[in-house]
Amino acid sequence: MKHRKHLFVAAAVCAFACAPTAEAVTTLFFNSSQTTNLVSTNATSDTISSEGYLFTYTRDKLFTGGTTNPPGRYVRIFWPAGLEAQYVTTTTNKAQITVRRMDGAVFDLTAFTAKLLANAGAGRAIEIVPLLNGQEPLNDPLFFDVSGNYGMEFSYDTSPNYLGTTAALTNYDAYVINLTLDYALMSLTVVDASIPPPILAMSQVNVGLLEISWPVDAIDYTLESATNLPATVWNPVTNTVVINGDRCTVQMESSGSQMMYRLRK
Repeated sequence: MKHRKHLFVAAAVCAFACAPTAEAVTTLFFNSSQTTNLVSTNATSDTISSEGYLFTYTRDKLFTGGTTNPPGRYVRIFWPAGLEAQYVTTTTNKAQITVRRMDGAVFDLTAFTAKLLANAGAGRAIEIVPLLNGQEPLNDPLFFDVSGNYGMEFSYDTSPNYLGTTAALTNYDAYVINLTLDYALMSLTVVDASIPPPILAMSQVNVGLLEISWPVDAIDYTLESATNLPATVWNPVTNTVVINGDRCTVQMESSGSQMMYRLRK
């Protein structure tokens, strides 16, 4: 019996401890290998997808130029050279680019380069508003100085800089990038802030009773079991989950049979 219990524990540990670890992924836009798909379009903006991200950008399609048939304004920066946003002359909207992940997960915006497509003069700044679940957690936008003239480029990253820094743009699910005149993003660095998957731990409480635990941060995961690997069926473990400090714990009787466990979200 002791021998069978030993096999049970070893097999279970291998099943969840040998799982691959997720790592943060850095994506640098824009380059020729990155293709786009049109997701939606309307009178003042378009949304495209690329590399798992969504970009919604304003376009002044209702610009008339003194004619009765709005031709819209021409585009100067085309993907993959960059992404242009236009001030919409028929409304009070700023030139705006909103970046978010297709899966809705949080990510970091660590660096960008913006190009002026109009004369900004002195004291003009890009405003970046981070969002989380549709809300604005910060009281004010983050400002990035772009005082200058048409064609000038401005680059910012996480380095300390009184003109602007991206150091605070972490763990939000969307970033709204505004400017009160036409501009284009010429480069953009985003980091998928994925965290490693939780690791299960197992201990023997007493003879015939085992405890499986995992970090409480992963309370929204479901514990599942299978009798062998590879498993065609994983069954939810119905034993009660108890929060013990910073751990989620489940206790169960040891049947003496080999079992495999995993967490699924």
